[in-house]
Amino acid sequence: MDEAVRKLLTRGGAKLGLTLTEAQIEHFITYLSELKRWNRKANLVGFRTDEAVVRHGILESLTLLKAFEVKPNLRLIDVGTGAGLPGIPLKIAAPDLEVTLVEAMRKKVSFLRQVCRLLQLRGISVMQARAESLHRDPAHREAYDLVTARAVTRLPETVALCTPFMNREGRLVLPVGLRWLREAETIRRPDIKIERVLHLSPDRDIIIMVRAGTVSRGTGLEARPERVT
Repeated sequence: MDEAVRKLLTRGGAKLGLTLTEAQIEHFITYLSELKRWNRKANLVGFRTDEAVVRHGILESLTLLKAFEVKPNLRLIDVGTGAGLPGIPLKIAAPDLEVTLVEAMRKKVSFLRQVCRLLQLRGISVMQARAESLHRDPAHREAYDLVTARAVTRLPETVALCTPFMNREGRLVLPVGLRWLREAETIRRPDIKIERVLHLSPDRDIIIMVRAGTVSRGTGLEARPERVT
């Protein structure tokens, strides 16, 4: 199992322009192993094979690195992280990121804390909280450079949950499926605009949203997708 996963991670990372170190690959293998063990009792993810977890969990999480430049002390919050996707893969691949994982369910929080301990990750914290409550905490409100969420709810609701965490220059980075454009048309938020759209595959895009005051003229919901290979 480890060798097949190792090859899949190495080749998948290379396609994304990433040269994953042996230590990072071992971290991903440990994460996968622990995820499988906990999934039997906590139902963390719906993926049923190692390949599915690597392709649709880990590697799809790493595609978000196409949306921003990693710098030291860049603060990212992953809202409704579940099994740690995309936050944990992003932290493993980009150790300089300061990551906060937000999850409401106790079993999932226990899993996240166990993984962070096993991997000895530094600069990552796990919060057991609902996003709606965390909004009111001044330590988190408008405190993050990057906000992300994966399959939390419909796009308008996801935007409403995530935007209170964005600082003035912050970005909301969301992996989305085929319905996103239709759902985006129902967003009534003049303070938030789409800056860029990265086209990953026929059924997957990444949208990058910013506060209206920081988006360049002529962009918004009409922003044209950029193809990412």
